[in-house]
Amino acid sequence: MNALAPLEVHVDTGIAYADGIEHRADVYRPAAAGPCPVVVFLYGGGWRTGSKEEVAYIGAAFARRGFVAVIPEYRHVPRASLPDILTDNAAAVAWTIAHAAQYGGDPGRVVVVGHSSGAWAAAMLGLDPTWLEQAGSSAAKLAGIVGLAGPYTSSALTDPLDRQVFVGSDPALQPIHHASGTHPAMLLAAGAADLDVNPAGTLALNKELLASSGSETMKIYPGLGHGQIVHAMAFPFSLEFSVADDVARFIDNAHAGR
Repeated sequence: MNALAPLEVHVDTGIAYADGIEHRADVYRPAAAGPCPVVVFLYGGGWRTGSKEEVAYIGAAFARRGFVAVIPEYRHVPRASLPDILTDNAAAVAWTIAHAAQYGGDPGRVVVVGHSSGAWAAAMLGLDPTWLEQAGSSAAKLAGIVGLAGPYTSSALTDPLDRQVFVGSDPALQPIHHASGTHPAMLLAAGAADLDVNPAGTLALNKELLASSGSETMKIYPGLGHGQIVHAMAFPFSLEFSVADDVARFIDNAHAGR
């Protein structure tokens, strides 16, 4: 996918968003002058694997659409815990809100987009205010949250290794337990053919959010599997599926405090 990513965007690599060598982010900037909407993309990998370099094509895809994209690195299980991962992601989002203008971004239009375990983290940051408050920011400053194939309840996980991550963990680390109360606008997307994270988890969270606020958006894409939904964010798969267009439309319409 990275080999297919067009290079006509500017990339600032290895920017520190917190202390520590693992707390670095890459920032993808469009050619157009700002202030532009900002995306923080949290990659997936079952909480155990993944890297910002593996999803460079996503950063390029967002920048080509006129968005500033920030892709942070973060710690993984087993060396880090689930709260450690949320702490890292929250620090990256807080840094982005504080520094967006320096990279041509609009700090009032920051949207967190996550895939798989990254969608879990994105939903947690949007629904549980604890994490961003601990990072010195606020979920109220986010314009929106987009979850792609997110495991919002551990029961949606089909891989035993993924389910093992939640064994003995606090139930409060599952987004579905934070569906009530105020939160940023949310777009929940899943592939109907996802065999790794059951789309029923997306439907369940959306149902809870609708009962609470009545304003959530959900997209279920026929024929798309777990990895395919994130591949559809970039060329050439974005030509066949509407995922990238739907996410871009959501970001374009998102404003903090709406």
